[in-house]
Amino acid sequence: MKSVSESDDPIATPELISDSLPSHYQEVLYWSVTEKPARFIALQILGLLSFALSGLIFFSLALGVGKLAMAGSFTFGPGEIGIALVCILLTLVLHELTHGVVMRLFGAKPAYGILWKKMMLYATSPGFAYRRNAYVCILLAPLILISILVVLGMWMGQGTLWVVVLGLCGAINASGAIGDMWMTTVVLRYAPAAHVMDERDGIRVFLPR
Repeated sequence: MKSVSESDDPIATPELISDSLPSHYQEVLYWSVTEKPARFIALQILGLLSFALSGLIFFSLALGVGKLAMAGSFTFGPGEIGIALVCILLTLVLHELTHGVVMRLFGAKPAYGILWKKMMLYATSPGFAYRRNAYVCILLAPLILISILVVLGMWMGQGTLWVVVLGLCGAINASGAIGDMWMTTVVLRYAPAAHVMDERDGIRVFLPR
């Protein structure tokens, strides 16, 4: 478990603190995925590795659950490529909406946007402090729920173009969740009593004084 002395960056100012954070808590860590260039580069590399690994997993599922071997009757031309691109965009949006829905379930009011310089979509809830385990649920919800939807979609669309498109969307979603998984490993280093505030590109962790 981390000590109270370990904050990377500016301490949260009073206006950031909401009623969701107990008064006897203090910030012990500010962590941002875009804060350090090396960290952001590492995220991109991990994202590519995750895409490759998850691509293999979803390809295997496409062969098994989606009966891809029976899909020789469809072509993959410009129209199909357009459909795939639209589905990928919808997957990215659904990823952030899923974060937001779970945030709302825990009592927050989510906000959405884009970090244009980093080309990152985000869902956040300024000033709202979650219990550690609740925040882990928020982080991992898109990876788990969208992956389940992809597998169900493959089963329902066996032998069609949708199996291929869904497999690609599943790999894109898993790749996009690499930052969520990284933050999960950071958050889980703290006790369950910790509270976490979401930032657009990172987190703030609080522990009792």
